[in-house]
Parts: sequence; structure tokens; C-alpha cells
Amino acid sequence: MSESVSIKAPAKINLALSVGPPEPADTPDAGMHPIASWMTAVDLFDDITLEKADEISLDARFADDAPAPSPVGWLTGDDLAVRALKRLGEHTNQDLNARITIRKRIPVGGGLGGGSSDAAATLNAANRLFGLGLGPAQLQAIGRTLGSDIPYFLDDGDTPRPAIVSHFGELIRRVELRPTKLILIMPGFGCHTGDVYRQYDQAPLTLDAARTVMLAERGEVITEDLFNDLALAAQRTQPELETVLLRLGRVVDGPIHVSGSGSTLFVVTDEPDTLASEIASRVTGVRCAAVTTLTGTGSA
Repeated sequence: MSESVSIKAPAKINLALSVGPPEPADTPDAGMHPIASWMTAVDLFDDITLEKADEISLDARFADDAPAPSPVGWLTGDDLAVRALKRLGEHTNQDLNARITIRKRIPVGGGLGGGSSDAAATLNAANRLFGLGLGPAQLQAIGRTLGSDIPYFLDDGDTPRPAIVSHFGELIRRVELRPTKLILIMPGFGCHTGDVYRQYDQAPLTLDAARTVMLAERGEVITEDLFNDLALAAQRTQPELETVLLRLGRVVDGPIHVSGSGSTLFVVTDEPDTLASEIASRVTGVRCAAVTTLTGTGSA
């Protein structure tokens, strides 16, 4: 049996995101927000390696080629990948001791699901490293106890297929999507997801799952139709994001979208490299990355 396993953990974007009001206080899921999101992975990856060891440890830092690096300032015990490995050990009643090495390229606090993707990749890697034999559904159930985005990243293969993700993240229906070119625009600040949701709760919307499903079932991205119910809350939580959007609006001819709870923005374009260069020369304080949506692996 191998002594180490390496997996690439992709970023995700929310092409469409409808969010409902929080569940009432007297319900089992009190405070949680039902969603209906059209998610897809893109080819911006963190690299995850698990090696058998005498104890669980973490070596996390940004890769030299990361488009928007930042300090890794969180404690090992707070890292979602570490927590995922420990939770998997509790589920299997085994000591799954491993050194987790993470080389990050996905920005922190950017709405791209980097922490969730790292945790999912850690579950997949540990499943192979220790020969646990768990299937995607079992790993998804474990992942859901740690974060609502984690189940999306756990598919039949290492790379998740596009999907309609609903309820509290545990209902996942994989869909087809033509490869689509995008630019990710990453400001030099993040948005705290909890703060964005608290701002959203000041004026919550009605969940519109049908709108999300209709867009996702087309199998292609029409940028004018994309939407995100958290976009305004993200701008109110982080006013600098609104400033960035105004500056980008002078350069970008077309819609500029927010992914997740921000702060990463994205633009659908057939010429990502050209537009990225133009943004870099005319808008200060942001980094750009040209990416393509991923079709994923595994059978539908």
C-alpha cells in the first residue's frame, strides 16, 4: 500500500446562487440557509498530499505560482482539511495519522471554496491512503458535518462535475456543461462568509430554485442570465468590493459576477488572457487568473 497520496483540489464558482431566509430557531437546522446553486469547478487548483506519519500535522502555504498569495495565518487545529481527517478517523474508529501538505493557489475568503475543496481532497486521499473503501456518498455524509460546500467536491472522480446543489448543500444533481472560459478577478481582501450572511438576513429573499435549475439545465453559460443573491450583501459587508466593481465596469464590457459570498469576481469571456491584461493595466489592487470550467470525471 502506498505511503502517500496526492490530489489536486479545484476551486469552484457559483454560476447561479439563490438563497432563502434562515431556518427558524425552533427547527433542527436553525439558522441555516437553504440554497439552490449551479456550481462548477474551474482549473485553479490547490495541491494536497497526505503521507503516513506518527501523528496528524499540517504544512500549508501558498505555492510560488499562486495568482493572489496571502499569509497562512490560521492554526493547525482550525484547518478544515485537518478537521476532515480527524472526523474521518472518528467515523472509522481508526487512528488516521498523516502529514497533510497543502500548496495553495485558491485565495482565502474569496468565495471559491478553497477550504472546502481541500477538505474534500483530504477525505479522498485518506480514503485511498488507508484503504478505507468508502464511496462518495459516505464521504459526502462525513463532509457535510464540516461544511455545506464539501459534499459538492466529492464525486466519483477527483474532479467534481458541474451540479445543481440544493437544500443545505447535501442534495447534489450532476449536470452537463460545455467548457467555458472565464477570468477570476481577485481583490486584495476577502469577505467573511458569516458576515455576508448576517447582512443578507437584514433583507432575505425567497428561494428561487426553479430559476437556478432552468439555467443549469441549458448546459451552457449565458452570462446575462447569471445571478447571485449574496452579491449585494457582500458589497454592503465589504464596501471596497463595490469600489472594485465600479472600476472594473469602466474596463469590462459585460456583466461582472460575484462567486459565493465574495470577494472573487468573475467575467465570462472568449478572450480571457487579453481582458486579464487590460484589467491588470487599468485596475489597481486586483489579481486576475484566466480559467476554464471543468467537466469533471466519473459517470453521470
